[in-house]
Amino acid sequence: MKAVILASGLSKRMNDKKPKPLLRLLGIPIIEHTIRKLISRNYKVVVVYHREEIKEYLSKNFPEIEFVYNPEPERENGYSLYLVKNYVEDDFLLLMSDHYYGDEFFNKVKRYERTVLFVSKFVYDEEEATKVKVDGENIISIGKNLKDYDFFDTGFFYCKKEIFSYIERIVKDRYKITITDIMIELSKDKKIGYEIIEEIWFDIDTRKDLIFAEKFLEKRLIKKEDGIISRNINRKISIKLSKFLVRYNIFTPNVVTIISFILGIISSIMFLMNKYILAGILTQISSIIDGCDGEIARIKSMRSKFGAVLDSILDRYADSLIFFSAAISYGFSTITAIAIFLTLTATILISYTSHLTNLRPKIMSRDVRLFLVMLGSLLTVFNEILLLYTLIAIGIISHLDVFVSILRYKKLGSKY
Repeated sequence: MKAVILASGLSKRMNDKKPKPLLRLLGIPIIEHTIRKLISRNYKVVVVYHREEIKEYLSKNFPEIEFVYNPEPERENGYSLYLVKNYVEDDFLLLMSDHYYGDEFFNKVKRYERTVLFVSKFVYDEEEATKVKVDGENIISIGKNLKDYDFFDTGFFYCKKEIFSYIERIVKDRYKITITDIMIELSKDKKIGYEIIEEIWFDIDTRKDLIFAEKFLEKRLIKKEDGIISRNINRKISIKLSKFLVRYNIFTPNVVTIISFILGIISSIMFLMNKYILAGILTQISSIIDGCDGEIARIKSMRSKFGAVLDSILDRYADSLIFFSAAISYGFSTITAIAIFLTLTATILISYTSHLTNLRPKIMSRDVRLFLVMLGSLLTVFNEILLLYTLIAIGIISHLDVFVSILRYKKLGSKY
């Protein structure tokens, strides 16, 4: 199926020299979020444009996209849609280039018997939003000035090919034609239904809209299973770093996973060389960058099962190397053997227990363990043996966390 993105608006309200679809949201252009979500679901994308910068950027990064030039953008977005009538052969999706759509929009698409508008009860700016009134399964009225309405128009449509016959009738009588005009005509013949979406979306018209969307989406990059260190320290740095790295195609999620792993290896080497402070700092940097791979995957719609497996396995390797090297740097002795046993078994068992029970550790998540390694490394300024004691403490508390997870799982009746 094809997906048409309208990107030929004049963007008068944004007051920016750059075309609005190319303004960055979480580090990449607004329109790129939509394109990546479509391509990842095997849609063929058609972009209607007016500004050459849009075609130049998109063709460089997405050579598979088809482009349709709109020489008269002042004729509004309905005319832009009219221009693609010879580029679509069957049903197609219609989306706006200055909108951000959450994943549910794309996941909920199915084959419909008529044109369908995806509607929402959520909107950032209610006054500026296009309102929708429904009756049963039909949309009966649509417009910005409706006083009585049920939903908001998200600008995400499943269109039947027949829509172009309606557009052709309208375009004969009007110079300017909007998508709303077209939908009003369809509603008269009960040719347009609706699909309710509960996922977030944003219509980005102004700089204020862009800032709000940015802050909202940044919060969504913080995962509910994040530990206390990741949530309050690491993410504040990793999100900023990810927003920079996503600009460069070389930094795929898997590449960033490997970079984090390499930093873990280097930090373990530093431990073996007794460069404790440097090793501790590199351990924490590795932990921070470990958050970037998932952030980049979510921002650029590049999540994969392989990437998740690779990240998990390399994390276990990095943890084992760091804990082993930090302990063995004190030489072979009973106490170092205890430290090695406690920390290595803990890092494996915490991961394994989480996988089996679907319960996250209460305290000693990976971000906390590595942060404590850094603190223990910094404490070597006062006494070098303090790092070894820190490792033993990490091991003991981690094993307690494992047993707590087992008890929680039993208490919950193994419903997971």
